[in-house]
Amino acid sequence: MEENQNIPENGSEKKQPESKETSSSIPSDKPPVLPEDSSESEQTPSTSDLQIETMEPHHHPHLHHSKRWKDYFFEFLMLFLAVTAGFFVENQREHYIENKRAAQFSKNLLADLRLDSLFFENRKTDLQYKQKGHDSLLYLLTAKTNATDKEILETLLPITFAYDLPVTTTTYNQMKASGSLRYIKNAELTASLQNYYDVLLPRCNKLTEASLDYFSQIINPFYLKHIRIQDYDAFNDSLVNKNPEIINRNSQTAQELANIMGGFRSLLKIQAITMNDPALDKIKETIVLLKIEYNLR
Repeated sequence: MEENQNIPENGSEKKQPESKETSSSIPSDKPPVLPEDSSESEQTPSTSDLQIETMEPHHHPHLHHSKRWKDYFFEFLMLFLAVTAGFFVENQREHYIENKRAAQFSKNLLADLRLDSLFFENRKTDLQYKQKGHDSLLYLLTAKTNATDKEILETLLPITFAYDLPVTTTTYNQMKASGSLRYIKNAELTASLQNYYDVLLPRCNKLTEASLDYFSQIINPFYLKHIRIQDYDAFNDSLVNKNPEIINRNSQTAQELANIMGGFRSLLKIQAITMNDPALDKIKETIVLLKIEYNLR
């Protein structure tokens, strides 16, 4: 009777709760999840890793090597040669441009000097003519007792011409201002140009200004007092009246006019000796040097 009491009523044994070890051993449809640090995950690359690896360039370790001193020297040598060649080409280009500009300037200088030469040649002839006129006037005023007013005025008017200095300095001034005189490699030619333009012409200009001042301050006042404007053409320095008259002419006014014109004659002589002739000689010398240096005609 006691044994029957231990048998359950439904005739089956009471199930005991399954242990954790038993449940874990039951197979499942899902694949087992391996831990992240397993050796298989390290050995088996993922698809994304394969794509990145495919995109990356493959480096060949055997192509990389440390440079030797010969490699550095070769690179330095090539760089040096490239810089030197560039400098040489640029220098040749500048040299070509300078020579071309110098040739053009030489032609312009030659044209200017020829104009100045013509001017000084004409001035030389005119000064020689006026010197003879001053000698004739001095004779009429101091030696000839019966000289008429017409004779005196016909001699006086042409020799009272006041000179200006219409020389051409455009090319030289341009070269000097721009520093282009350095294009001329011939030192003798450069010195000749500088002597003419910077020494002789300024001296000529001073003497010209002195002559103009003498005419306006001394000669012209005498004209206003003693010569009638209706008797002569001031522009052409010639008589227009057949019977001209010198106002208040006497021995004192004649001597005064002789003294005035004697001073003007001295200025003209100084112009001829110290201005005109040296400038003309220097022009001729410079023209010869220009022609030889730049093969000009």
